[in-house]
Amino acid sequence: MHDPQDLDFVGSIRALIALGRIPLACEVPLSTLLGCVLASQIFSSSTSSSNSIFSGLNGWATLQCMLVTWGTNIAINYGNEWSDYALDTPGQQESIRRDVNLREALAKKAKGEAGGETGGEDLEEAAKQANSKLYGNTTRIIHDGTFPPWTALACCAVWQAALVALIIFSRAADPALSGASLGNGARTPFRGLALHLGIICTILSHSYVGPPLRLHYNGFGELVSALFLSPVAVLFGLVGHYTASTGRPVAWSDLFTSNLPTPSGFTLDKSLWLLFGALYFYEQARIFVMHIHDIGTDIAGGKRTFVSRIGDRRAKDLYAVFNVLSVTLFGLLGARFQARATAIAKFDRAGRREDAPARARSSAGQVWIGGLVVLLNCALPVIFATYRVLVAEIPQATAPSADVPDALPDASLKHGLTGTAEPALRSFHGRPVPDGGKVYEPSRKAGGISMGDCIKLVSLQTMATPAVLTITALLAAYVGQRAEKMDAYLH
Repeated sequence: MHDPQDLDFVGSIRALIALGRIPLACEVPLSTLLGCVLASQIFSSSTSSSNSIFSGLNGWATLQCMLVTWGTNIAINYGNEWSDYALDTPGQQESIRRDVNLREALAKKAKGEAGGETGGEDLEEAAKQANSKLYGNTTRIIHDGTFPPWTALACCAVWQAALVALIIFSRAADPALSGASLGNGARTPFRGLALHLGIICTILSHSYVGPPLRLHYNGFGELVSALFLSPVAVLFGLVGHYTASTGRPVAWSDLFTSNLPTPSGFTLDKSLWLLFGALYFYEQARIFVMHIHDIGTDIAGGKRTFVSRIGDRRAKDLYAVFNVLSVTLFGLLGARFQARATAIAKFDRAGRREDAPARARSSAGQVWIGGLVVLLNCALPVIFATYRVLVAEIPQATAPSADVPDALPDASLKHGLTGTAEPALRSFHGRPVPDGGKVYEPSRKAGGISMGDCIKLVSLQTMATPAVLTITALLAAYVGQRAEKMDAYLH
């Protein structure tokens, strides 16, 4: 069913922006920014002697790294709309049909109340415009006839081609690679490990729902996307910024070697590995919440995601496990900072004075502890509220019958059952579950928060995490510099 919208040029641009979810694609570049800031503060070879906390931050390299991760995320969003077109069509067509019927009913009612044809036409046009604004900024623009379906694929190709052009220009402008600079002579971040990470992540990310791998359709999408969206994005920023600032490309072996120093000078200590692990589990928990909501739709469309394979109850339990692991790793990271500060305090009490850089790192570590406390104080209420809603909405402790699998979205899809034919079925997002002959309606709210509210809160929480950590890194650098200056002044 077609119901094309009459959009002007600006409206068309806004609709295409919404199709790629461009305003919501900021999580990955924020993680990349965190990696760049960490590189500017951790590696002495990528910092200058200036007193500013931004002195070691290579702005051009940071911008390039952020543009690549941001643009890749947008290109993937467009590509996913194309790859998921067949799966989304039934639901979108039903939604369009429902909106058209509602609009026609409103128009008839308005015409009758107006007592004349002119008033009714005016109200019908107003209803049409209101409805256009309501759903003009969703993916249905490629389902209702406003744009042909290949528009999503074309947008994906344009964004990805622009990113390839940026990388080619950046490498051509690097005197170490081209011999003659095409620009200001700045070194490119796209060498060695950074370039390899970019290529691998781009290919696998486009295979999230796209052929040939279609990871999300085969149970691997959630696991891969959680890895790329957060820890790998931070690592890409770390490696890319380091490569551009020092001119030394990082090798894969530099990540895992115990022989120090490495040929490139780049190393990852235990604190960074703890941070990567905490961010991964944090992101994985969010993705599970997002996909629990879509289990019924995914199975109906033949998309056997990891969450749909294990069922909503196990996914709920894993949400709790992942958050516990994330909080634990953040706690271990804070404990490392605290142990370092305690060791320096013992030296002072013993009358042995640590060097100024060590004392500065200790002061910076205290700031990191404070930042982690702030982060967890903001995250824990969201985690508890979300888990409470999951417990309230997901059926508990009932083994599914042999002919109704754990993650089946709708009994009618398997055996044509209805509520009257099988009163012992209850559902979560449309999934029937036997429960001793009783019928339960899942709670739509727990403590005044709905599942939709929780999804929004978890998404905001995940986007805020790299921002909080970036601010913490900058504040830690500032406090460390102040402590070093004060130590030099006093001694």
